[in-house]
Amino acid sequence: MADTKAEAKAETIGGGGGAGSFSEQAFVEKLNKLNNTATRIQTLSNWCIFHRKRARKVVDTWEKQYNSANKDKKVSFLYLSNDILQNSKRKGGEFVNEFWRVLPGLLKDFYVNGGEDGKKVVGRLIDIWDERKVFGTRIESLKDDILGGSTHTMGNNVNSSNPSSNPSSVSKAARKDSGTVTRKLTVGGMPEKILTAYQSVLDQHFDEDTALNKCNNAVSVLDRMDKDVDDACTQGIQQGSSLISDLQGQETVLKQCIEQLESVNMARITLINKLREALGEQVLSTFYIFFQMFYLDGILLQS
Repeated sequence: MADTKAEAKAETIGGGGGAGSFSEQAFVEKLNKLNNTATRIQTLSNWCIFHRKRARKVVDTWEKQYNSANKDKKVSFLYLSNDILQNSKRKGGEFVNEFWRVLPGLLKDFYVNGGEDGKKVVGRLIDIWDERKVFGTRIESLKDDILGGSTHTMGNNVNSSNPSSNPSSVSKAARKDSGTVTRKLTVGGMPEKILTAYQSVLDQHFDEDTALNKCNNAVSVLDRMDKDVDDACTQGIQQGSSLISDLQGQETVLKQCIEQLESVNMARITLINKLREALGEQVLSTFYIFFQMFYLDGILLQS
């Protein structure tokens, strides 16, 4: 156990790209060393979340390695995705959206072809995501498509990283908001894509408010610093090192706010694009219907 922790620490600090820069090769190496231990899963999960701005690349690499893995290794990959999903959500919806692109199909395949163990693993994960609202209302389409709308039964205490580490744990029965009507949507269909994009916008609303509040606070701090500098200059007081430190601190805050706001803006752009795409499909569908009507009318008139 001590050796595992030491290796995990070494991976986080250095070997294979470290935490400072993302490298696909380094990620593949880390995935090759992945197993079902909580230490391995959580360490690699934290590394991925640190690189959340590269979420699409992370998930694409994860999917590629998952598809070439054996059954036991696939379980480790799924537990890793679970840990990333749960622990990254409070920092942004990047991984939620990216994993939603690939997980429904992979989970269905593993549920069908993974034997009884595969069914248990998939059922436990869906239960966890349902209880903890990881995918919001989108989980209903996943349950309908894979489990036929039923909820897998587990114990009361669910391990957030590795559901198999606590086999007696079972999630609570799925609670549904009586005021919410959940539509059954085909996974991957246009309505589901729009719902996914809309859910992402809702998920990041809190991040937007938080970022704007931090921006306002940073501006207020900078205003006070400007006044303090003027006063210090008037009195001949030197504030070099402390001033630089304070400015760097506020710069970091503003950069984080910009990243959050860009992520929120991207979610809205994605929703708009999906709506435009749906509108285009609707226009084409309507045109096709009219074409059929007039074409048939023409044939009838000729006859």
